[in-house]
This record gives sequence, structure tokens and C-alpha cells, in this order.
Amino acid sequence: MPGDKSDREKHFSDKDVCRPYLLGICINDLFINTRAEIGDCTKVHSVTFKEAYAKASQKRDYHFEEEVLEYLRSFVKDNERKIEGNKKRLELADENPEMQTKSQEIHELAVQIGEKVAKAEALGAEGKVDESLALMTEVETIKEKKKVLEDEYHALIPRHAVQQQKLRACEVCGAFLSMYDNDRRLADHFGGKLHIGFVTIRDKMKQLEDAIQQKQEKRLRERDEYQKEREKKPAGRYQGRDERKDRERDGYDHSDYRGHSREQDRRRSRSRSRERSREKSKYSERDSRPSRDSRRRSDSRERRRSRSRSGSR
Repeated sequence: MPGDKSDREKHFSDKDVCRPYLLGICINDLFINTRAEIGDCTKVHSVTFKEAYAKASQKRDYHFEEEVLEYLRSFVKDNERKIEGNKKRLELADENPEMQTKSQEIHELAVQIGEKVAKAEALGAEGKVDESLALMTEVETIKEKKKVLEDEYHALIPRHAVQQQKLRACEVCGAFLSMYDNDRRLADHFGGKLHIGFVTIRDKMKQLEDAIQQKQEKRLRERDEYQKEREKKPAGRYQGRDERKDRERDGYDHSDYRGHSREQDRRRSRSRSRERSREKSKYSERDSRPSRDSRRRSDSRERRRSRSRSGSR
């Protein structure tokens, strides 16, 4: 389009470039074809910009981590509010507190089963058969505990309600899970795109928090080291150099102002010198000219001489 920047003129710091993408995560891409889908990202995704930022960020801090972290936190907080709303609605449906406790315990075991089954399948796909089998052994142990709790739960409710579906909200993504979901259903959920997407966001948040903390600690160390170096140096020898470094760090060099001021002083001095010269020349010309009275007296004497000459003739 006319007026648009070409890719060669653009920079990764431009406002229309997706900064979460530069840091390896874009929410719009995570939830495509899920109930949490929020549409296509309207900003630029460019591998070239991503590589350029990765290289430039090693020399300069652009503070993109802080910006993206706040964006991810806002998204997660919105989802957590939905989860709390779903949990409150489900709590109202359970009138017996003991039933609520049992169903929550069953739900927690079901979460463990689903997560371990999904992880075991991923390990098997990677060829790590022994690790996958070890996880499946743990799953069988958890399933036995879950079966005991389910029997206790069934004993608390009337027979006509035994087959009634009991739902729980996933603590990570907010999706509803049934207490009667089998292993396959649980594995599909915990290995699904929606759940994995929210896990990825939380992992990225932790990574950004660690990176920001490391940057802050590095700045503090550098500041302390610089202060110690200044205290060790003799004041007279390094004072000018330290002042120059301070000015550079502040982003403003006062010597430019002093140089400008000295130049103005020189101009004013030259101007005053010219003024004094003009005044001197004016006074000298005035002194060299005969006064009005002396001119009159000279003219009078000249007239008298002229009359005396004419009378003698």
C-alpha cells in the first residue's frame, strides 16, 4: 500500500510488530481451533525480525520481557476469573459437603492420571520406552486409589443419582471434566491444544520472570562494582574522566553547554572591544577638530588684518 514501510525499512521495534512472537509466544497462535480461539494476530510475525531481536537484545535491553509478561498475566487472570465462576456454579450443585470433598479428591487423582498418561504417550513417541512404562505403572497405582474414593462417594448418594454426571473445572484451562471420565478422555484433555496452551503460557511467564530478575540483579552488581571502583580511584587524577562518564551515562554532556557558553563570552568580549574602539576613534576625531570659539577668534583676526592692509594702501 502507498505510504507503508517496506520490509527492508521496518524494524523489530516498530509498533506493528508482534512482540510476544519475538519472545517465542503468541496467544493467537496457541489456541487456533479451540474454544479459546481469539482470531488471527493483526501484527507482523517475521522470522527475520525475531532473529534480529535475539541478536540485538544481547547488547541492549529493549524491556520487551516486562511488556509481554504483563500481557500474559492479563490473559491468564481473565481465564482464572472464568475458572472461579465455573467452580462456584458447580459447588452450588453439590449440597452435601462430604460429597464435595470426595468428588474433589477424585478429581485431583483424575488430573494426575490424565497428566501422566499424556506424558507417557509423549515419551513413547520419542522412543523413551522405559520411562513411559514407569509412568504407566504410577498411573495404575493412582487408579486404584481413585477407585476406592469413587466407591466411598457412591455410598454417600442415593441410587437414582449414582449415574448423574459430576463435573469439575480444570484448574489450568477451565474446561469441565467429569468424575467418570476414563483414562483416554483424561489423556485427550491434558494432552489437548487448549490445556497445553495454558501450560505453555504459564511456563513462559515463569521464564520471563526469571529473565527480568536476572537483569535486575545484573544491574545492581554493575552499579555496586562501579561505585567501588570510584571509591578506590584518587579524586584528582580521575575526577575529570569520572565526570565525563557520568555525563555519558546521564545522556547529557554539560561540557557542550560550557563550550557554547565560552563561545558566547568570546563573542560578547569581541563586541565590547569593537564598541570601545569606535568610542575612542570618535573622541579622537572630536579632539582633533578646532573648537567653535577658536574658529571664531581666528576669523576675527583675519578680518582685522585684511582691513589694516587696505587702509595702509
